[in-house]
Amino acid sequence: MVSDRKKPRYVSLFSGAGGLDIGLERAGMAGISLCELEPAFCETLRANQEFQHIDGRNYFEGSRILNADIRELSGADLSPKSGIEIVVGGPPCQSFSSAGKQKSVLDPRGLLVNEFIRVVEELQPKMFLFENVRGLVTARDAEGEPGGVIRYLIDRFYEAGYSCRAMLLNSADYGSFQRRVRCFIIGSRRGVAPNFPSPTHQKQADIFQHPWNPLKIFLERNADKDTRSYVYPTEKLRPQIHGLPDGSGLKSKGKAEKTRPGGHWGYRQGTFIADLNLPARTVTGSSSQDWVRWDGVLRRLTLQEIKLLQGFPADWEIRGTKTQHFKQVGNAVPTVFGELLGGVIRTFLDDYPRSSPKKIDMPRSFRGYIEYTSRDQERNGESRSVPLQFPSGVKKSPKFLPKRSSGMKSFALVKAACSNG
Repeated sequence: MVSDRKKPRYVSLFSGAGGLDIGLERAGMAGISLCELEPAFCETLRANQEFQHIDGRNYFEGSRILNADIRELSGADLSPKSGIEIVVGGPPCQSFSSAGKQKSVLDPRGLLVNEFIRVVEELQPKMFLFENVRGLVTARDAEGEPGGVIRYLIDRFYEAGYSCRAMLLNSADYGSFQRRVRCFIIGSRRGVAPNFPSPTHQKQADIFQHPWNPLKIFLERNADKDTRSYVYPTEKLRPQIHGLPDGSGLKSKGKAEKTRPGGHWGYRQGTFIADLNLPARTVTGSSSQDWVRWDGVLRRLTLQEIKLLQGFPADWEIRGTKTQHFKQVGNAVPTVFGELLGGVIRTFLDDYPRSSPKKIDMPRSFRGYIEYTSRDQERNGESRSVPLQFPSGVKKSPKFLPKRSSGMKSFALVKAACSNG
């Protein structure tokens, strides 16, 4: 065990049910403050604080759980004492998610990225860890340019004095039983931000990496035995999905596009049957999880199962309503990421450089995603069901992403402008 004196201290923003924080503490860090807006989420954090869990760990010992709006807090509120090594967190991601309406910076939630930057500027930690959905890479800025948001973030962090390295990571590539891709940015006030760890697993095994861990093995070890938790297909849905093979679902009607005459389709929500030979698909913040054929029945993955897929201790108590239970667990950051990247950060801090921060180019893979999105937008943008719309009477201006955040005031100004749309 790492002594408290040697544990790097961090401030956590947008903490949710604690997924990222659990991983960081497993990596030997200590949370000073965990800030979360939703009262039920804070109840979850407090309910699991400072007692030994089934995995043998005591989480959030001495941490302050702050039920507050980050826009109303200063750096001093989050860390009364100086010397915080790390700021971590992932602002609400619905604005950037490919599954949502992709309003990006036109959605007030998208503006919360500036609050993360503000806190980093005020506390000036040695390092930060920023997390968000993969859609952040191609998210459009106020000018409608794909990739504008990630470019803005990297530039703003560098202006704030940080070397930044960004990457998309898939939890299945690091041994998780779930395929979940997230975007991470690691920043350092000195030297060159550390590299991300190389994957340990891949879809097909080779001499260097293990194969992905399949859902079948997970269920053999962790299938929920409480049949009261099972949700079965309705009378209407059962005949529609009964004959579907694993790894498929009911297709949604696709809207025809210039490059997709047959339509841009996907699987209807809540109708997909999991492929047991692959890691689970990304769990969601809804009770409509994927179906599994297990022990002779067709049922949905249960709350307890998705909690374990996310890496929470088996006895982690989730407070609030049933809807809030799934929202907290499904929207959490898998603990494997916190543990993995927490280890990278701790190692970097052990030999912390003295040189000035060096700017790092955006990953080549990001540029490829952005170029593809730009081309696709040119060809199919007019046929998209949710086109980018700017508020009436408001010009396409970078003011939607203010260069300097001034907390509540800057947010209120932009929110007022957006409310006209």
